[in-house]
Amino acid sequence: MMPKRKPQRHQYQCQQYQENPMLTINDKFYSKEDFNEQKQSYVSINTINQSNAVAVCVEDNFIWLTLCYYLKSKKISAMPIHPSVPKDTAKRMAEKAGCELLIYGDLTGLIELSTTNLNKSEAGIIQMSSGTTGEPKCILRSWADIDIEIKSYCQAFSEPDSMTPVIACPVTHSYGLICGVMVALNRGQSPLIISNINPKYLIKKLQSCQRPLLYSSPVMLQGLLRLWPANSKLFAAMTSGSTMPQQVFEQIQARVENLYQQYGCSEAGCISIGQDLSAANDQGKPLPHVEITCGNLDNKQQEIVAYVKTASGTKTVKTQDVGYLSENGRLHFLARMDDTIIVSGLNVYPAEVEDIILEHPQVNDVVVFKIDDQFAGQRVCLQYVASPAINPAELRQWCSQHLALFQVPQILQPVDEIMRMANSKVNRKLIALNYQQNILTRTNKSSEGKQAERAN
Repeated sequence: MMPKRKPQRHQYQCQQYQENPMLTINDKFYSKEDFNEQKQSYVSINTINQSNAVAVCVEDNFIWLTLCYYLKSKKISAMPIHPSVPKDTAKRMAEKAGCELLIYGDLTGLIELSTTNLNKSEAGIIQMSSGTTGEPKCILRSWADIDIEIKSYCQAFSEPDSMTPVIACPVTHSYGLICGVMVALNRGQSPLIISNINPKYLIKKLQSCQRPLLYSSPVMLQGLLRLWPANSKLFAAMTSGSTMPQQVFEQIQARVENLYQQYGCSEAGCISIGQDLSAANDQGKPLPHVEITCGNLDNKQQEIVAYVKTASGTKTVKTQDVGYLSENGRLHFLARMDDTIIVSGLNVYPAEVEDIILEHPQVNDVVVFKIDDQFAGQRVCLQYVASPAINPAELRQWCSQHLALFQVPQILQPVDEIMRMANSKVNRKLIALNYQQNILTRTNKSSEGKQAERAN
């Protein structure tokens, strides 16, 4: 008989853990005894214990986190899948990753899979890459390597030792799971995990914490601070996932006492942490277990390559990002290599162009992307959100006065909203593809209309 998750204590009983819970999820408090008891319940689920890799797609973060730590203790690989993913899609993802079991919805949803392609020589966390540079791929990082990252993260980033970690990002992603929850528990802290991403609710929870450190994304942080009381500042915030435009960075920095950001990738985990930030693209110094090579102030246009200490030796990770080290050894991100636009042999970095255009008083949001050009090689394109509206020709004229000639967008398209992925990143390739498909569709319709006119 399959064990059920133990019943929740009544609210008045939960309150006894409010002073010192192991962790809190929204308004529910869990003690160490709660956590260990739930972990122990998995011992009798044979399909879990007989698997080499288990995919987990459940609504309840307490179930996921206890499963994660249980699988880690048994040296079984875990693949977290965001609970919003439909069952058929989750099943395909799990099979592609080589998982033998998918737990979907809750502990009653055990789906056995027939797969054989997983590397069974090591166990760890399996994640899908973001897919911003191509087809998403499965990446396994061993539990031992994750332990090295956690130790290095805590060593390099000790300021939060006296803060309350508030994780308002998915704990199915390595940023929220490893850098948020696992690091906090390793420090002996009690993390507050927020899955109810209502800004007013989040503000209330942050205001109830002592010295809160919010783990979030730039987009969420920007929206949150619009509602934050004007006469106070948020104590601390960490961002990751996408580089902020300089204008947004300055707005956020003015409202947060301690602003941090971290840089990493799926293959390496966290590579660097930025403290005492000087600019939006300042990613700080590499963690102790990581060395990097990249550009310098004289030659910025080089790929960031990370050399990561792992349990089995040094792992070389080519990030496909362009960046450089400043004189004081701080990493500065410039662009994804795939996003760099080459116009007549000159490099255009989308973020640099976006930062300038966002200085226009009517422009609220932008994305720069590229399409092929038979004469210049590639063409700079722009989608923008403006209020009040501004004519593309007028905005292009403004750009020509504030940008180098090769940086000026040749195609400008006003839109109601910039398309972003769930992690707040923009997929420039997809935006370019959608733009070109829309042009092709309009061209075909126009051609069909002219043919119909001639027929009449």
